[in-house]
Amino acid sequence: MTDYPRTIEDELDWSLVNQLHAVVLQIGTFCFRTKQVCLTVLIGVIGFITALTSDELDNSIFVAGLLIPICFWFLDSVAYFYQVKLRGVMDGVRDRIQKRHSTKLLRGQNSEVISNERISRSSPKKVGDAFFNHSMWIYYILIITDLVLWLAFSKGAIN
Repeated sequence: MTDYPRTIEDELDWSLVNQLHAVVLQIGTFCFRTKQVCLTVLIGVIGFITALTSDELDNSIFVAGLLIPICFWFLDSVAYFYQVKLRGVMDGVRDRIQKRHSTKLLRGQNSEVISNERISRSSPKKVGDAFFNHSMWIYYILIITDLVLWLAFSKGAIN
């Protein structure tokens, strides 16, 4: 690949892109760890409540089984929102560099960090996307399972 003459502004922008990339990677790791911690806390709390209720099913188990994933889902969604936002900033910085240089070496076809469609949406749509996306399935599954079991418990199907 042919190099291009970089200005001080380019160097500062590339440094910014590298810093943003590092933050996006950290947020991605945080999101993965959040899911792990959610499962760990959920198992621990339900085990603790079960011990306190003398191994009897109680509504408090189902309340905890609902609240814990909802709290972690919120936390994970906030991180996801900022991860998308930072990827958009990274593309903006790369666009800024390309505007200073009219070379195709900087940005080839389909070289976006994130699709323009995802970053150009309205804020409410971005928030909705943060809460409802493929990486949040674990929370959906935990919440739906809890609600189904709670309903079965309240109807007397399980004791």
